[in-house]
Amino acid sequence: MSQDASAAGNTVKSTASAPTGTIKPSGTAAVTPTAKNVTPVSTLLPGTATAQATAPIAPTATPYPAPALKLPFVGDPVVMDFKGQGQIVKRQFYSPDLQKNVGYEIYLPKEYATSGAKRYPVLYMLHGVSGQIDEWNWYGLMARADELISNGQIRPFLIVLPEGDQAYWVDHPDNGPKWGDYTAHEVVDHIDGNYRTIPLPASRAVGGLSMGSTGALQLAMNYPGIFGVLGAHSPAMRTYAQKVPWWGDENWFDHMDPVTLAKTSAGDALKNMKVWIDVGASDSAWKSRVLELKQVLQDRNIPFTYTEWPGDHNAEYWTAHVVDYLTWYNSVLSFGP
Repeated sequence: MSQDASAAGNTVKSTASAPTGTIKPSGTAAVTPTAKNVTPVSTLLPGTATAQATAPIAPTATPYPAPALKLPFVGDPVVMDFKGQGQIVKRQFYSPDLQKNVGYEIYLPKEYATSGAKRYPVLYMLHGVSGQIDEWNWYGLMARADELISNGQIRPFLIVLPEGDQAYWVDHPDNGPKWGDYTAHEVVDHIDGNYRTIPLPASRAVGGLSMGSTGALQLAMNYPGIFGVLGAHSPAMRTYAQKVPWWGDENWFDHMDPVTLAKTSAGDALKNMKVWIDVGASDSAWKSRVLELKQVLQDRNIPFTYTEWPGDHNAEYWTAHVVDYLTWYNSVLSFGP
């Protein structure tokens, strides 16, 4: 088992493969979609030629399991174009668990509209406690994905940014809102039921930053068999002493705390997943618990990739590394047969 990085910027690998490719982080470069009535976030490069089959092949439908829930769209879509490349589409559906309409954004690669029956992996990226649905777009996630796909540096996949409020992506105590079940079941079933996804764990990733990173970790363990890839970017894992007002008792906390879950049989789910964890070397608020989780995973011989870069718990850090994240997800997601 590898040891802690002795200096910021080192990567510790625990039997899992490190990200591949030669893509470099883009730093804090501005990123602007050209959408109507949308605040610009990035300027994209024109796309390059996409790979073409040597002969036309009629697509063959692969029998995949149907989603358990039928959750149709609510309202009309709002579409944002990336200068003739991919699209971000804003949609809503009604959540029975939350008993209200919920929104999300989905990135569709340029080829999605013309690729017939072709299906795609999905990356679900969860926002932090101070963010909105589109927080990841503040840091250029979808714009960078569109750029990398257009340049042939990563393969096309879908990206979903669901609504999470400040709810920690977990079912609340005392019969409160079921944000965990909503995320793991309703969001996933809605996306699988309305888009051409590969509805298998190996082709489904969950990641997040800060609160969203904590949410991704506990969702992976509390809902085994849904996600096959897990990315925890700067997880903000509170102790029970740091609880927020609506949290339940310590027994409830034990079922949502990633460090505690990883010590139990729930942590076994991670053995069947591709797991990435990163944290800023100067993230004094949360790094100690990240190192605690790292030690638990090492003690349990759970494979994972750990990376520590210079930086803190802030926008500059995440903006600098969205390309690293996308490159890694591309390297571990299954794109089907």
